[in-house]
Amino acid sequence: MLALLPASAALRTPQSRIDDAAAIARAVREAGASGDGLLYAPLRRRAWTLPYAGATAGLDDLALSRGPAASRTLYGTEVSVGVLRARMLERTRIVVAGDPNDPPEGSADATGHEAVKREVLDAAFEVCRTWHSRGARVTLYARPGHC
Repeated sequence: MLALLPASAALRTPQSRIDDAAAIARAVREAGASGDGLLYAPLRRRAWTLPYAGATAGLDDLALSRGPAASRTLYGTEVSVGVLRARMLERTRIVVAGDPNDPPEGSADATGHEAVKREVLDAAFEVCRTWHSRGARVTLYARPGHC
């Protein structure tokens, strides 16, 4: 039992985790300003900021229809793709919290919602700045000329 103690203790350190939710939440807070849109790509990444409500204060989660508590789901439910597209096109700036690399085509995350997010961002926005945290990438997108 004593021989396993060092390995067990190492598994409980922040360095042993795949992602650092606290650092990701700080990056979201730094990237966004009051009134900016917020997207999680994919939806399940919303879990990163749930314990850190202050990180998203003033940001509008553009894809969220009902939050986790109201929808009785782990991540909440998203609006239809048409509503999502319209909400995104109404914004000047959008913060995107997502995987460090876009998921490959055909992955479990390749849904209609994720395709619309990528399509609208590519067509109507430009990258202003990107923050890299362990396990995540937070990117600020803006309309051309609004970085």
